[in-house]
Amino acid sequence: MLLSACGGGGGASTSADTSTSASGTQPSTVVLKRTAPMGVLVPLYGYPLVSSGSGSTRTTMPNPSWTTVASNAALVPTIAVINPSNGPVACTTPPSANLSAFQQGIAQLHLAGVTVLGYVHTSYGQRDPALVQQDVQTYAQCYGVDGVFFDEVSNQASLASYYATAAAVVRQDIAPASGKSALVAINPGTYPALSIADTADITVMHESADMNLPPVPATLSSYSPNKFAYLSLGISDLPQTQAATVTSLFHLGIGYAYVTDQGNGTDPWALVSTDYSSLVQSIQTLNQTLR
Repeated sequence: MLLSACGGGGGASTSADTSTSASGTQPSTVVLKRTAPMGVLVPLYGYPLVSSGSGSTRTTMPNPSWTTVASNAALVPTIAVINPSNGPVACTTPPSANLSAFQQGIAQLHLAGVTVLGYVHTSYGQRDPALVQQDVQTYAQCYGVDGVFFDEVSNQASLASYYATAAAVVRQDIAPASGKSALVAINPGTYPALSIADTADITVMHESADMNLPPVPATLSSYSPNKFAYLSLGISDLPQTQAATVTSLFHLGIGYAYVTDQGNGTDPWALVSTDYSSLVQSIQTLNQTLR
């Protein structure tokens, strides 16, 4: 899998599909009532450090995308997904330069109050469960993350046991320093079967280069509003459309949102949105209406 996308979309549609039926009518939907603040779920796939110059003039500093996420984290609940190399790099003693950079970067995100998840791909339920478990355990042993973000997740109910087993490993092996339970996020990139969604704490139900607001199907009416996440990438007119989109998501009850202008021919997750601070401020303003 390439790092240029989170890899949502679970293949064939299921009963959770929201497309128009053959009769031309829309499926039954539910409107979610907001009961908790909205947060940001941001794929933060860039390396924690950036360098410039060479030889005696070479300098290394924290990646501005990482510092941007950290500096805004006090305003809204923030979850960042780190991805060292399409998953974790191996544990070593002493830590490799790569591992050490991520350990230090994660520590800085934690100081800012960011919840950090480690990226693990599942190849839509076709990846060897032993390899998935190995990635989870590497994060648990060497990274100090707060949970795992499973990518390339199938939306098919027949694979619910696969994802339930993977989620159980996360909750058993990862012990966040905060004392909270480990967090499990999944990314089918579309609405999955309820049995798939029920394996996770957060489900990415939209990952696309558009800002459509697909209605929540009635089959997921028992799924809590704050468990849905929305990712939209490559949005060229972001300053003109972001606030309205986030407001619509807020009133639909969606728990987490991230909208970015990155991705027009480039890796959408290597750098954060150029309008990231405005996104956070929009969400903060909406959250204040809950008081």
